[in-house]
Amino acid sequence: MTVEKRTVLDFFREIAAIPHCSHAADGLKDWLIKTSEELGYEVKTDAAGNVMACSRQAEAPRVTTQSHYDMVCIGKAPELKLEEKDGWLSARDSSLGADNGIGIAMSLYLMQQGANIDALFTANEEVGLLGVNDLQLPIRTPYMLNLDSEDEGEICIGCAGGVDIFARKKVHREALPEGWTRHKLEANCPGGHSGVNIDDGIPSAIVELSKVLAANPQARLISLKGGERINAIPRRAEAVIAVPAGEQPRLENPWVKSSAITENTEPTNEQAIVGDRQLIDLIHGFAHGVRGWNKELNLPQDSINLADIDTETGESGDQVQVSLSARSMSNQGLHDLKEQTLSYFRAHGFDLETDGKYPAWKPDINEFSHKVRDVYRQYVPEADFAGIHAGLECAVFADKFPELKITSIGPTIVEPHSDRERVDLASVEKLTRVVEGIVNAV
Repeated sequence: MTVEKRTVLDFFREIAAIPHCSHAADGLKDWLIKTSEELGYEVKTDAAGNVMACSRQAEAPRVTTQSHYDMVCIGKAPELKLEEKDGWLSARDSSLGADNGIGIAMSLYLMQQGANIDALFTANEEVGLLGVNDLQLPIRTPYMLNLDSEDEGEICIGCAGGVDIFARKKVHREALPEGWTRHKLEANCPGGHSGVNIDDGIPSAIVELSKVLAANPQARLISLKGGERINAIPRRAEAVIAVPAGEQPRLENPWVKSSAITENTEPTNEQAIVGDRQLIDLIHGFAHGVRGWNKELNLPQDSINLADIDTETGESGDQVQVSLSARSMSNQGLHDLKEQTLSYFRAHGFDLETDGKYPAWKPDINEFSHKVRDVYRQYVPEADFAGIHAGLECAVFADKFPELKITSIGPTIVEPHSDRERVDLASVEKLTRVVEGIVNAV
């Protein structure tokens, strides 16, 4: 009986049907193990959830392909309803998971063809590169081809390092004056990737809401909450405020809407935060976004994403927490940006923690990246070396395996980490041919 060969898109559709949000991707891990074994590869795993499919051919492989199998779940994800239109694939009202499901699908497609490769599928990349940081599987090839880049024609040879910062502070409350009215302010913005899209002028819902709060000095703040993921530009934020009887909040911001709250609409805390104006000034005064520019690579050198805020955390809702994601194309720049941010929040009385740190990948052009470019230019003549202002697992691999030659490529994926994420299907087809050519050329 002849088994019909699957395309890259066929594999991706199977992947998309299995929920695989970060920290909740065991179902996809099990499927990867089963599928890799069915394709004739020896499978190894480790305690961090990483999966290595090893070629059984007598001649040792030269290339390890590498992708991560978790996705950022936005909107209705992980329930993905795929839609194809005008040559693009997306998911209705949710992130798509092309980052990095397409990379996984390409590796499986190569394995189906019997390619002499090792294929590494890593866990929990989107929440701090956790899988690769705890990797316990050996890399036996001299070359690694990461499939997590998102721009056709760009051959990534360097990326930003990053660190997550968490600031917490106890809050106290006091009763509102008699007769004050409450209003809900809601900001809704496009959202986007906090590295790839940080220089695209995408408004942050937290920043836009803070502008309105700062423009209403008469208002008292009852609650403030916004943001979705540490590595996503905030898409939504909302605040509950109180204003003197007879007054209305000043808006004058296209991203923010206001609605009155009555006892019949929804219950809410009727106490204001003590020191609310200082908290508003803290958020409004923080320089979210690009902090420096790399002229050589023509991308941000340093940036920081004010990712999340919630004034009702802690055991009894008596704590405010702010989460931030800092990035830099150099390890020294990352250290400086982290320390500046810690100083800023420490001066306002916050307790601080850092987590999820990963190094920058210093741009490295070597014999493997030259071979990748030679093959790539057969399909995309203008293809050339580039960097990316986002974290790639390449940085950790380069740190763990100094002799490993690493390059990253991928098809065009637009607006990852948002419910507008989509992938160019013609680019997927083209990159599949490129990857096949690279494997055959080395």
